[in-house]
Amino acid sequence: IVGTVAKTAKSEIVNDTSKDKRYIVDDQVRLSEITVPILSQGKLIGVIDSEHKDKNYFTQEHVKTLESIASLVGIKLQTALNWKCQFSLSILEISNNELQEYAHVVSHDLKTPLRSIDALVSWIKTDNKDNFDTITLQNLELIEITLETMEQLISNVLEYSSAGFNTEKISEIDLNLILEDVKKILYIPKNTTINILKKLPILKGEKTKFQQLFLNLISNAIKFGNNENNIIEIDVIEKEKFYQFSINDNGIGIDKKFHDRIFKVFHFLNKSDKSTGIGLSIVKKIVNLYHGDIWIESELGKGTIFYFTIKK
Repeated sequence: IVGTVAKTAKSEIVNDTSKDKRYIVDDQVRLSEITVPILSQGKLIGVIDSEHKDKNYFTQEHVKTLESIASLVGIKLQTALNWKCQFSLSILEISNNELQEYAHVVSHDLKTPLRSIDALVSWIKTDNKDNFDTITLQNLELIEITLETMEQLISNVLEYSSAGFNTEKISEIDLNLILEDVKKILYIPKNTTINILKKLPILKGEKTKFQQLFLNLISNAIKFGNNENNIIEIDVIEKEKFYQFSINDNGIGIDKKFHDRIFKVFHFLNKSDKSTGIGLSIVKKIVNLYHGDIWIESELGKGTIFYFTIKK
């Protein structure tokens, strides 16, 4: 049914899927299905599909609502793509500051349709709170969760795109104060203890970059730490030309076959609703910006140590 709508680019309601040979069963049989195309400049870019357990459930009002959502998505995505095309023509002439401005514009244009969809879903739930069954309400909640994840992903992609550039004034940064800020920002569970073994140095750089660096590494150590007694230790060794930092946890550990992959963008070791697979790739870009290296020592079940260097 979805394939047909993808080919014809026309919305379709199936009132009794048991009589339609195109129907494919997912987790369970549902007797009504509604499918609406998402178009951008007349071209299909996606499909919205929903099912219900009862026959003859969906109406033309449902079609109009979903077509409105599909139209919003198509328009806003095309706006973002137009910005991208214009940017590509003059990319060699754009400064780093203009690049950041462009990234923020694209981020805004991508987030706007998501927020519009979220608002529409909320209105649908409110207007039909006494009409929807449990399965439909669960599906609407899944849509809201997915929208939240997509918005977080866009924010993280924006962070990743700016991680390799200096975007603030370079100044002397006290890493001890940075760690205090990070601990205030993070949610630290009762089972987690963070120990700073030595006084950290003062380095030249951007405050936000160092906050991102430690925030991502410490949050990673919290997320995959020991569930009962999670101990995170932060240490530094001064070398002739650089400082070598380490962040050590006693958590689940990482298999050696994954050691070279974890810093790649969108790579997951353990999929999570709160993870976008970008955090460690941001860390690597920041370390590279300060002419450093990053690596890990880890075994399954024996914790993980992240090492990184920052040039003096």
